[in-house]
Amino acid sequence: MSGMDMSGTGDGMDMSSEGLFTAINKTIALGYWYAIISVVVAMVLIRLANHTLRRRQLELHKKSPCCIASVPRGKVAQAYATGTAIFREVTYSQPVFFLGRITKYFSPLPVGKWFTLAVYWTFLSVLLWSGSIVAQGEKMYAYKWEKVGFRAAWVSVTQIPFIFLLSCKFNPLSMLIGISYERLNWLHRWAARTIFLTVIVHWSFFFREWWLADFVEIEIQMMPMVKYGFGAFATIGWMILSGFGFFRAMGYEFFVIQHITSFVVLLWLLYAHLPSYAVYNVYVSVGFITIDWSIRLISGVMRNLHIHKKNALIPVGYKARVQILPGNAVRLIIDDADFRWKAGQHIYLSIPFLRLFELHPFTIANNIGKPIDNCRQLTMLIKARSGFTKSLYHAASKQHTRTTRTFRAFLSGPWGIPPNPNNCDTVVLVACSTGVSFTTPILEQLVENPACVRRVISHWIIRNEEQFKWFETPLRALILNEKSQGLHLDIIVHITQSSDKNQPQIQRMESIQKLANPITVGQPSSNSSFEDGHSSQSVASVYGEETPFSLVRSFHARPRPSLQIYHHSRPSVEEMIRAPVEEALGETSIIVCGGLSITAQARTFVAAISDERAVQKGTGAQSISLHTEMYG
Repeated sequence: MSGMDMSGTGDGMDMSSEGLFTAINKTIALGYWYAIISVVVAMVLIRLANHTLRRRQLELHKKSPCCIASVPRGKVAQAYATGTAIFREVTYSQPVFFLGRITKYFSPLPVGKWFTLAVYWTFLSVLLWSGSIVAQGEKMYAYKWEKVGFRAAWVSVTQIPFIFLLSCKFNPLSMLIGISYERLNWLHRWAARTIFLTVIVHWSFFFREWWLADFVEIEIQMMPMVKYGFGAFATIGWMILSGFGFFRAMGYEFFVIQHITSFVVLLWLLYAHLPSYAVYNVYVSVGFITIDWSIRLISGVMRNLHIHKKNALIPVGYKARVQILPGNAVRLIIDDADFRWKAGQHIYLSIPFLRLFELHPFTIANNIGKPIDNCRQLTMLIKARSGFTKSLYHAASKQHTRTTRTFRAFLSGPWGIPPNPNNCDTVVLVACSTGVSFTTPILEQLVENPACVRRVISHWIIRNEEQFKWFETPLRALILNEKSQGLHLDIIVHITQSSDKNQPQIQRMESIQKLANPITVGQPSSNSSFEDGHSSQSVASVYGEETPFSLVRSFHARPRPSLQIYHHSRPSVEEMIRAPVEEALGETSIIVCGGLSITAQARTFVAAISDERAVQKGTGAQSISLHTEMYG
């Protein structure tokens, strides 16, 4: 290879021919970050616009409580609402998904995420190939392989700090654009996969040149940087493979340990492989991780040492009470939570007695209440599956005669940027199984402070009656809450299976009948709807399996908070969402928490009904927003 300089030290080998391309490649690297910053600025401006619009809606409601504040007013607001509706229609849909044990991990992304990746890949392709292809006869034709190889190297290494930034729980991106770190994790994984591809371009073009010159063995022997480079490539490949959803689910604790070890090895290999003028990418990556971990460590120490509390005698950590629940679940209760949180946020929990050095995220299952001695009660619903949750359930099961067992727990958080739909006219909450931990706090928040909200419909889909015990008490409290009397509040529980279908309906529901008094248990006529159970306020209606599912009810009726329990097959997304959307006078917020099936179906249906009703396109149909949280 002409012009090749074999000299170099541990900070990375250099090639004299690279000097021909360094200036333009550095410009390419800067262009990448300028583009990232431009996108962030645009998203910040959109966030500010949404915040301003939301604030005006809340102020308008305070001045005129009878008006529908979420209806756009003025040409600018209408144009913005129309643009937002079109964007949602295009990006929400997820028409294809798989539900097999392994195939579910191959489910295509929602359209909006594919669009994001398409823009990202197009942009990287422009950076990679523009001006890097040398035609035969040109002055630089002798360096045609190296020019592409060096360009691919810069495009690859410039992305390294970005994927580390996306991996941080405490990162400036989330604070600026208002999207929580866990909702950026998908982009972290796909950006890493993209780097893997651009690295292939990097080494394959160099390898091709070495092969043509019969120079492969000599190159590897004389330039240690090549070995480090292939080591970094192999490490990235391993991190991508081990980060596949199926393997993460098999052993999440092992995944975390090996993933941390792998990125440390990757950074060291990159440090050894890169020339001195490109190693700043490693420093920036280390800086992001250091800042993230330092802030999390400091905040965690302050949280669990209660440094902000004047009473120095408070024990380290928190006393956690664990109660066994039906359906292989436990309720973990922190009675002395001395911090605030928002409905829908999650917290990282550690119980060293069970699993040392392990932190696991769990949704906070209750809205923040009024403090007693500056402390609040915080609860979590934890279903026993494997690993930590299984250990916690087994430990709590050993309580024998005691109804609860206590542990010393350590907390990190709260984390997350959940939605607050109190500027909307109608809110539809849909949860499957433990997903109710996410929707119930939001429901409690709306009852306490409905603001612009006129109607709330909460659906909870569970397999059997015993799971209803998980949230029987808070659901009953919501119906009996005086503040809910001004809302069109319907809480609907769908039980899709039964422990013994041969028993009479009333016997099977005997335990649930204790929920409220009065309660109606009966066999309604075939044309009955949810209105049939509204004979009085705070009433729960329990119907049999043969009852047809219908959500048709008149919103003009006097608001009557109700809890309705149905035995039937799993309701469709359309049955739960269509009627409230069609009856809404203003914007409808739909919040879904469940598995892949229901979240994908909700995405596709919301996009379809928005297009069907020509939302914000002159028909009078108002906006529909969707927020999904997925588990499993």
